[in-house]
This record gives sequence, C-alpha cells and structure tokens, in this order.
Amino acid sequence: MRYWMVRNFDHSGYYETRLLLALLAIGVALYFLIARRDSRFVVILLSGVFFQALLDYRLQAGGLRGAAYGLSIFGLGLRGWAAFTFQGFAEGGILALMSLWFVDIATRSGADASRNGYLAVCALIVVVALVVGIVSRGAAITSVRPMFGRGVVNLAMIVGISVMLCALTGGLRWLGLYFAGCFIYVVLTFEPLQLTGARYIALRDSAGGYVAAPLVPQVAVMLYSNLFEVAAGKLHYFAVPFALRLLKFHAPE
Repeated sequence: MRYWMVRNFDHSGYYETRLLLALLAIGVALYFLIARRDSRFVVILLSGVFFQALLDYRLQAGGLRGAAYGLSIFGLGLRGWAAFTFQGFAEGGILALMSLWFVDIATRSGADASRNGYLAVCALIVVVALVVGIVSRGAAITSVRPMFGRGVVNLAMIVGISVMLCALTGGLRWLGLYFAGCFIYVVLTFEPLQLTGARYIALRDSAGGYVAAPLVPQVAVMLYSNLFEVAAGKLHYFAVPFALRLLKFHAPE
C-alpha cells in the first residue's frame, strides 16, 4: 500500500509565519554572537539555510514538488532560486538554530534567560502552526509527494555520513542532543498542521484523489517522517560544520 504526504498550506499564511520565525532566528543568532560572543548560532543558521535551499532545489528538480510549485509571501509569488533561498532561511535556518539552542540549554545547569527564550519561541512556533492549520482548512492541495520512495537510500546515506563524521571528530554526544532538539522542533512545527488537517498522510482513492489514511498508519507514517525524513535527515546541518571545527562544545556544566 502506498502512502503520500499531502499538504494544502503553502498559500494560506504559512510562509508569512515562516518569515516571522526566520527573522526571529536571525535575531537570536545575532544576540548570541554579540552578547555572548558565541558564533555557533550564526554558523548553524547559515548551514541550515544552505542545506535546506539545496534540498528544496533537489525536490523540485526531481519532480517531487510538482511542475508549477512555488510559494507566496504577502501576495508576492516566488519561484526557482528565490523560493529555494527563502525556504532555506524560513525552514532550514530556524530548524538548525532551534536544534542547536536545545543542545546549548541541555548542557547548562539551572535556568537562565536563554532557556526562557527558547521555551517562549517554542510556544510561538506552536501558535503560528495552529494559525496556519486553521486558516488553510478547506484549501486546495498544494503539494503531494510519495512516502518510502527512492529518497530513503539518500536519507540513510546522510545519516550514516553524519554519524561517521561526528564519530571521527568526537561529536556523537552533541549530534545526539542535536537530533533530540531537532525532533522537538519538528513535532512543534508539524503536528499542529497534522491535527488541523493541513499536512497529513493520504491514500489514493478509486477516482485517483487523495484521502486521509486511517488513524494508525496516519500516526505511524507521520512519526516515521518526523523522526527519519526530517530530524535524522537534517543531521548533516550539524555534522558538516562540526567536522569542519566551526562548532565547538565544552563538557556539560
């Protein structure tokens, strides 16, 4: 039985909220750079932007986004590299930064302003995701891609290479924490969309349309997507700059 990832939120306020989060991510990275002289957040932000833009280009080039795929921000349509670059900031940058932020607070003792800021941004992510999900109810499908396709091999290679890079450079602990932080971000970002029906696992019906899968495969396949396709599939956002010695960590306090 073949499953599909379906979404209908691309033109329903999603990228306006992503712009807000992208600007917030840039602000957080600059705060750590200026106030704490910590350049890791700028590095991970740029890594997320680059690799996410490259991923979206590959999805488009491979026909997994649809021939006429594009996005809209306040009525302004973006296509091609303009769309890929924006998605790099709006999706990859915030994902990588929030994941690294989790690593940072997980290795600090006691609560501080950074931890409170992280929790506040997590709450904002949930709120904007719910808003998008509610606004996009009843909207036409904007993106469909098959699950468990040829990309599984590529994802397995990404995970294997990322683990190998961090194993060779002493970063497995940090990679594990990064993965945990990434999974938290993914759940906060995408589960409100699934609960509101804006992003869901579907089956093809007899007429060739898409219908939501039953509850058990809906939950199981989405969990697979969140854990493997997204969280594990983004490990190289961390592993590459870590292997290049652009990210340095100290033992937990």
